[in-house]
Amino acid sequence: MAQETGRRGGESAGGCRRGRRRGGGCRGRVRDENGQFTDEIDTEEVLAVFDAVEGPIVTSTDVADVLGITTESARQHLNALVSAGTCRRRKTGRTIVYWRVTEHESE
Repeated sequence: MAQETGRRGGESAGGCRRGRRRGGGCRGRVRDENGQFTDEIDTEEVLAVFDAVEGPIVTSTDVADVLGITTESARQHLNALVSAGTCRRRKTGRTIVYWRVTEHESE
């Protein structure tokens, strides 16, 4: 019988879930004594994902994969950019896609 490690299923010793992210997962993020991540994702990091993926649109999964965060966290960051007027979004089927606002769109 396997020895219990105290980790949730699928988590490695570093705290990142295995097999969930195409981009290699955790980006060396540090957790505090309560297990919460101590670093913050800033707007520039989220906007850099638009340059890191192929095409003019991104999804929350793209952002999660590139930044090593959950899709829920990625969605919240993207929605903050929409609220700020930096990005727009549209639901296509079951997926929400996000794109940067161009000068033409902001007029």
